Amino acid sequence: MKFLFRLLITTSFFHCCLGNEFWNRSLTYEEIVQKAQAGSPYYMGLLGIYLRSGEAGCRVNFKAAKQWSEAALNKGHPFGSYNLANLAMLKGDFSEATRYYQDAALLLQRSASSGDPVSMYCMGEIDFQVLPTNISRALDYFQKSADTGFPQAQATLGSLYLKGLPGILSRDSKKGITLISEAVRAKSMTARFNLGMAYYNGEGVAQDSEKAIQWLKVAEKQNFAEAQYRLGVLLSEGSDNIPQDLSQGTLYLRKAAGQDHKLATDYLKKKVSSSPSNTSYENKSLTRNSTPKLQNEAILNEARQYYTGVGRNKDYHRAYKMLLPLAQNGFAEAARLIGLMKLSGKGTDKNLSDAKKWLSMAAENGDSLAKRMLEQYKSLF
Repeated sequence: MKFLFRLLITTSFFHCCLGNEFWNRSLTYEEIVQKAQAGSPYYMGLLGIYLRSGEAGCRVNFKAAKQWSEAALNKGHPFGSYNLANLAMLKGDFSEATRYYQDAALLLQRSASSGDPVSMYCMGEIDFQVLPTNISRALDYFQKSADTGFPQAQATLGSLYLKGLPGILSRDSKKGITLISEAVRAKSMTARFNLGMAYYNGEGVAQDSEKAIQWLKVAEKQNFAEAQYRLGVLLSEGSDNIPQDLSQGTLYLRKAAGQDHKLATDYLKKKVSSSPSNTSYENKSLTRNSTPKLQNEAILNEARQYYTGVGRNKDYHRAYKMLLPLAQNGFAEAARLIGLMKLSGKGTDKNLSDAKKWLSMAAENGDSLAKRMLEQYKSLF
């Protein structure tokens, strides 16, 4: 009887909250705001997604994104829990993120089956992120959503084509840049940032530092902390193609640090510790002792971004290479992530025995999430 009651409530939410409201190409940001303010759960959740990811040229605002997502969740719409999961990922709270993703999945799957582009994209992210993953199905969702013109799906799929997924998705630079460019025309911040990094790395386009800086600045103006950090480092250090500008670089780094961007914060700390005013013997000793720790934490944070795809293009192989030395040196979170990659075969070979070993190591070093995972997946071991 309880199950039937829950099913009736879920079905009621599906018809009431998901209804016939679908995203379409002609929908403007202003219309989304108006419909959200009018009380539509669909558009409340969609506005939360836009404010988190900078779609349609809007400025990133995590506080407002959380408020609109919670409002959508309170009205039973899965966009709310989906977006709260992403915000939890940004904080590094993978346990909370997984819980929110799981809460969203059932209703999102129904809405995606009805053809809503946003729901298809959200389901693609869940299938890509949450164990047990289903990468093939995730790519299918991304493709269907991108075919409708949903910019986030285009930007995501385009980046995946630039990198390729061994044995799953062939690398296709032309297709990747085409998709990202379409999303750029729709003022997608994710696409603008990805295009900037493509120019910087010469992926799918000729390497062009000037164009890279140009597109990163466009993303930065939308208050994207990762773009601020990248610009800060590029301008602070300079290169053959990028003139050094310490003042402007520091300004961008402070903007990113003001949004709790850990790498930016660590970079600024290192700059202060190495400045001429801190050259006493004691400060030199402190710097020598603390720098390896700061560097390891910075590497862990960067690897986490490659693992989650939050702040950087998702790249499991790169994440694995960065995480393995940290895991071997006793970093509990790194060991947990290596265990998860061994469990799923992401970025490395699938090996359940190794997965158990790394998760156990993480648990022994105090990682409570690893302990729960060992219990959750004990039937696999």
